[in-house]
Amino acid sequence: MSLVFSFSFFLPLLWAVYFIKKDCHPEPKKYLIFAFFLGILSALLSFFFEGIIKNLYLIDSLAIQFLIFAFIEEFFKFLVIALLIFPLKVFDEPIDAVIYMTMSAFGFAFVENLAYALSVSENFGVLELNPLTVLFLRFLSANFLHILASILIGFGYAYFMKTRIFFSYLIGLFAASFLHFLHNYLIIKLQVGFFLVIPLLWGVFSFIISEFYLIKDQNELSISRLKPYEEI
Repeated sequence: MSLVFSFSFFLPLLWAVYFIKKDCHPEPKKYLIFAFFLGILSALLSFFFEGIIKNLYLIDSLAIQFLIFAFIEEFFKFLVIALLIFPLKVFDEPIDAVIYMTMSAFGFAFVENLAYALSVSENFGVLELNPLTVLFLRFLSANFLHILASILIGFGYAYFMKTRIFFSYLIGLFAASFLHFLHNYLIIKLQVGFFLVIPLLWGVFSFIISEFYLIKDQNELSISRLKPYEEI
């Protein structure tokens, strides 16, 4: 059980740490931790509303269910940060939107990891290999997905902060929801989608990294040039 808990926490943390280090002006640890717990809250809220929809049998199409659930999860990951982090003085740079959304995704992925790993334990008995294998596969796909999807939302909001073009935030939200939907559809519906999902996620990752300069201010860009080791 301790290994399951540790893997559930530390595997998505690896993805989160990479993007947190992209901020040349690091955020206070207490607010990053706060954002992590807000991500946990977003997961619980998402599961609650998804459960209501499932129990009411409101959706017949599996594809539409995937799309709606993807939107619900991305919306709540953003909502908790928008309500409880964005109004704070510590939120003072566009890139902060990406950093705090990353932590929200980390919290969400942690809860989801635990839920899946414990479910595997219940189904297959006390055999640690099974839940740990699931967690490793989720590290490569679902955990990476949650981080990337949240970053797309944070990226859109950060660009909105710089340009005051609200449409950029909407693009980020819908792009994140569609990426989330596509991941789940390929993995769950097609069942062989894991081999398609990995290149897709790394393609999105490459795009985000290549466009990161759009949300950095001039000071951050200057500092970044002095610290090339922070880049891939």
